[in-house]
Amino acid sequence: MSWTTICPADRVRPERGVAAIVDEHPVAIFRLPALDDGDDLWFCVDHIDPVTGSPVIARGLVGSSGVANEPMVASPLYKERYSLVTGKGIDDPERSIGAHGCRVNDDGMVEVQLVTSS
Repeated sequence: MSWTTICPADRVRPERGVAAIVDEHPVAIFRLPALDDGDDLWFCVDHIDPVTGSPVIARGLVGSSGVANEPMVASPLYKERYSLVTGKGIDDPERSIGAHGCRVNDDGMVEVQLVTSS
């Protein structure tokens, strides 16, 4: 699986999402502030809300959930929460979104690697 360059990292505001299309697949990319003065955390998940089928996840609210403070996004429509790490539904484990690789390369560009489900 190859990495696809999306945009300069400084174009993604912390605690906000941006939408992109990678190989005809809509994704949402999120940047969360660094923990303990480290690098910012980057996540990529499917952009399609599994409840409505609408491309809105990039507009969701980010935060953390659970004892481990796992990063999550809440859909802007019905507020269902999904893990940014695994894509699993927090409120309804029967629903999930795909989680993909996301990183910033040495040139400061955001890259995404789609993970295909088997």
